[in-house]
Amino acid sequence: MMLIISLSISILFILWFLYQNNIFDWLCSMIVTCSQRYRSHRYAKRIILIRHGESQGNQDSNIYATVPDHAIGLTEKGQAQALNCGNELKKLIGKNETIFCYVSPFRRSRQTCELICKAFPNENLVQIREDPRIREQEWGNLQNLARKEKTTAERKIIGRFFYRFGNGESGADVYDRVSSFMDSLYRKMDYTLKPNNNILIVSHGLFMRLFLMRFYRWSVEKFDTLENFDNCDYCILERCDQSGRFILKTELKLYPEYKTIENLQNLHEEVTPSIHMANIEKEEKKND
Repeated sequence: MMLIISLSISILFILWFLYQNNIFDWLCSMIVTCSQRYRSHRYAKRIILIRHGESQGNQDSNIYATVPDHAIGLTEKGQAQALNCGNELKKLIGKNETIFCYVSPFRRSRQTCELICKAFPNENLVQIREDPRIREQEWGNLQNLARKEKTTAERKIIGRFFYRFGNGESGADVYDRVSSFMDSLYRKMDYTLKPNNNILIVSHGLFMRLFLMRFYRWSVEKFDTLENFDNCDYCILERCDQSGRFILKTELKLYPEYKTIENLQNLHEEVTPSIHMANIEKEEKKND
């Protein structure tokens, strides 16, 4: 009995000593850091954002007045783009690496995903999961062509992020969907995926830009400088083995009016791993 009491007192004294000298905080901090590092090293090897191929709406925007946005499919050119995209990604993704796909429920995205996956053997495809949160921005059912010019002018004044379509969504609403999806994505990487896995997210141009904005904590002003991705363009975020963080590997395009030396420099910082990592770490310390 005395031995137990002595041990208990000794343990309490050691804990008190550690606490008084901030060693306890340091140990806890080290445990949390090691845990985070271990988790991040188990994240997917790459996250690849892909825009759908050319759609009937890209070819003729008048179709939005008669066909629901979600029902618009790919053109022949769009199908060829998707097949070509799959072949390009096959060169990037190793034979021993696996693929997990998230796809928007819109017809053009599902068709694109299906054609891209044809480039890979079935054993490399872990799962294809449809997720409504990564769908296109809602434009408010069928579009009114008579208001098209006015809508475009208003959107230019208010900005792509804040402008809300009548009975539809603003870019900010889509940003909220991105945040919710990202939570699920990290849970998926935490518990079920392997370090040699690639995550393909087949979606839409606006979603891709908002995903990058949320992922890298960019400002609205920075988002506004980004030009849309072309059909079947893809954007690669690759895991850094040293830090476990994702590095932006794709050079992004800016709208012509924003192509200043300063903006090009800022964009370069996001594409250059060494600078990018320093900025992210600085930002995290600031937030802590």
